[in-house]
Amino acid sequence: MKKTLILLLLLLFNGVFILSGETVKSVELSGNRNVSEHKILSIMQVKPGDEFNPKILNNDMKQLGETGFFKSVRYETETTAEGMIKIKLFLVENPLVAGISFKGNRAFRSSKLRELLAMGKGDIYNEIRLKNGIAAIEQKYREKGFYLVNLSASVAEKEEDVTIGILVEEGGKAYVREISVKGANFFSLEKIKKSMKTKERFFPFRKGSFKEEVLARDIEKLVNAYRDSGFIDIGIKKTISSHGKGGMLISLDIDEGKQFFLGNLNCRGKLITGEKELIDMLPLKKKGSVLSKALLEKNKQKLAEFHMEKGYMTVNITEIPLPADKADVIDITYNIEPGEIYRAGEIKITGNTKTRDKVIRREVKAEPLEVLTASVFRKSFNNLMDLNYFEKINIYPELTSSPGIANVIVDVEEKEKTGMFLIGGGYSSVDDLMGMISIQQTNFDIARPWSFTGGGQNLALSLELGTEARNYRLSFTEPYFLDKPVWVGTDIYSQRREWTEYTEERTGITLRAGKRWENVSVGFALKTEQIDLSEIDLAILPSIAGQEGEIRKNSITATVTHNTLDSRRTPSRGNLASLSLESAGSIFQGDVDFIKPLFDNDFYYPLKKLVFHSKTRAGFIEETGDTEDIPIYEKFFGGGIGTVRGYKERSFGPQDPVTGEPVGGKALFAQNFELLYPLYENILKGVVFFDIGNIWDDFEDFSDLRKGIGAGIKVVIPFLNAPVEIYYGHALDNKPSEDSGRWHFGMSFGF
Repeated sequence: MKKTLILLLLLLFNGVFILSGETVKSVELSGNRNVSEHKILSIMQVKPGDEFNPKILNNDMKQLGETGFFKSVRYETETTAEGMIKIKLFLVENPLVAGISFKGNRAFRSSKLRELLAMGKGDIYNEIRLKNGIAAIEQKYREKGFYLVNLSASVAEKEEDVTIGILVEEGGKAYVREISVKGANFFSLEKIKKSMKTKERFFPFRKGSFKEEVLARDIEKLVNAYRDSGFIDIGIKKTISSHGKGGMLISLDIDEGKQFFLGNLNCRGKLITGEKELIDMLPLKKKGSVLSKALLEKNKQKLAEFHMEKGYMTVNITEIPLPADKADVIDITYNIEPGEIYRAGEIKITGNTKTRDKVIRREVKAEPLEVLTASVFRKSFNNLMDLNYFEKINIYPELTSSPGIANVIVDVEEKEKTGMFLIGGGYSSVDDLMGMISIQQTNFDIARPWSFTGGGQNLALSLELGTEARNYRLSFTEPYFLDKPVWVGTDIYSQRREWTEYTEERTGITLRAGKRWENVSVGFALKTEQIDLSEIDLAILPSIAGQEGEIRKNSITATVTHNTLDSRRTPSRGNLASLSLESAGSIFQGDVDFIKPLFDNDFYYPLKKLVFHSKTRAGFIEETGDTEDIPIYEKFFGGGIGTVRGYKERSFGPQDPVTGEPVGGKALFAQNFELLYPLYENILKGVVFFDIGNIWDDFEDFSDLRKGIGAGIKVVIPFLNAPVEIYYGHALDNKPSEDSGRWHFGMSFGF
């Protein structure tokens, strides 16, 4: 018995050895007319000379069948006298497409439908490919509102090719004929319909267009409204049917379920502070309140933010609902697992190919071994967004093997271009028509010849020509001199402004330097300029006759700024306050001596979708040294954008004693209150405003304040960094000779 078993094992081993030794001698093809032998063999893994493996060969047959080239694929094997395997493939090809025709299509040209079909004359016919193409055409029709479209294909086969005919039944453009709602008790039918963007047709005033994706969003919005009102188990079933040509009947069957209310609220787990303190910070905490899903989410968000601000980056908040003593009351327990406090390890930067690492790293507000908080990541993200160098920014912590240490990962996707060559035009209520040419690189690098990009410096050359103004300017700024939070820069400029009463020309150079801290900066600007006042119309302003001619003005301006804005480009919260003092003449010599303090403050506060903005501007100018009267071009003017809208530009303040025309004042106060509403992202905003202010020779007449109200729009063009403003202001304190209101247009180009 033992000998027999050994013999059988030897025979089995020998058989396996023999089989495993069979080699593929050749692969022969038959039946292929249009698909080349090279194409077929390139798809197959089995090759002459390989060890024969039926499993691999069967997989090759599957791959050939899935190409769509063949109706059928089969093979036979033959063992040669040498013990090798000859493989024979028998192929039946799909026919070629001789032609494709469409009938009944009106919304799209046949050429467009052929493009969507992704099959054309001369291609190998493939039934699956044809079905996919028809589905793509139907989807395109639905995107255009033809939801009742139906396509049917007929395939006429000949000996070697096929002709495809596609009948299109467009069914008319879909519109909403009727919306019916069943089972709604908490919300009225009127309120439900009003909340929906899908509307019934009311010809000719409302088209009632039907789009499935819009209806889906409407239903999702309605479900959320119910859940925010305590109906946790809400269910909505939709039924869509057709009525006539293109008419759609929409039925919503609502199962409201029971309305739930909040019972007891508890916090459990490893608490880092008292339970009462945690509960007090939650928006939903009062017993008996409607159990709103949105407020429950905000509860979790508040708890998470509180812990993340303490450095607990991996905090886990679990919401546990429990039935209370009443059927419609639910107790909520938040189980809090704070984890450990994390400190900053490395800052790893990825994705940047042009911008230097140091330019990104200096905007990340995380220091080594500093506690990582949510505000660190938020501030870092906003800083990088404000640079306007990147399309996408992703900042997140990466846990390390070291306990309590997390690396900060900064992954960016750079904009294709940060340099701009712009040619454009605009209009403002002060400067009239303006043409503009500018070359600007906001990510300039003077140390990288030829590319000159990636260093975070700012270089701008601009030319503005208008009906009443001409400006040239070359500016350069290094925001981090010697890699410190110190900026240096220079401006070389020439300006000409033709006012109705006189012409003013300035040519000069400014040297700038300053230092930044977390929220505070101190800057200095040393300026020298030649100012020429000419073409004075003495019939309008005889009082400034003695100011005609050229003077040299040398001055230094010191500015202290405190900034807590959440974003420099699109702020919604925080404050920006600056106090500057310009001193001209004195030890700097020149032909004019004065001091000019200015205070500016911008305050932003979010009110749900609205943003409240308060802008305050106040200042005065006073003669010093040998100067007896401040030149008109250094004085303050008011009226219009920047002071009080609703009044003519430069109409406020002291007047010429002979003609009564404005000559500017030496004291300024303006207060603007605005409510901003986003109409389109952060680009287009609606504005309503109330302005108050005036211009005086001194602040003794401060009670004489003029007021205006109105509305308008503000467009911020991202790549121009240029706000375009259009307002209509109504004057509340207009004089008999003044209009009761006026339009204001403003456009400025930021460098």
